[in-house]
Amino acid sequence: MEELMNLFQGFSVNVNLLWYALGILMVCDFGTGIAKAYKIDSQVSSSKLRDGGFKKCGMLAVAMLGVGLSHLFGDTKFLIANGIVAYYVYTELVSVVENLGALGVPLPPLIKNIAGKGKSA
Repeated sequence: MEELMNLFQGFSVNVNLLWYALGILMVCDFGTGIAKAYKIDSQVSSSKLRDGGFKKCGMLAVAMLGVGLSHLFGDTKFLIANGIVAYYVYTELVSVVENLGALGVPLPPLIKNIAGKGKSA
């Protein structure tokens, strides 16, 4: 187990930085998602907006569960929590890039590659 911990020691990132990034990206995703819905459908669906809000709350609940698991297992570097939050940061980043692409914002190739080669961003 100690070998595994040493392997991921470099992954230990300031937890606050990841949480801030997640919060900012969630707000950006929410905003760009509303803009995308308005551009494509000329209206915003309250049910999709509500579902998106519930999804964001669920993501935060899972991230907080990761913090609890880190404490429970004595993970002083918060590898569990950081891994969960880093995953959500990436998914939110991909979603924001996809929304911006759908809005017609020109994106550099590097950003398109980050979002995924199979996506039309």
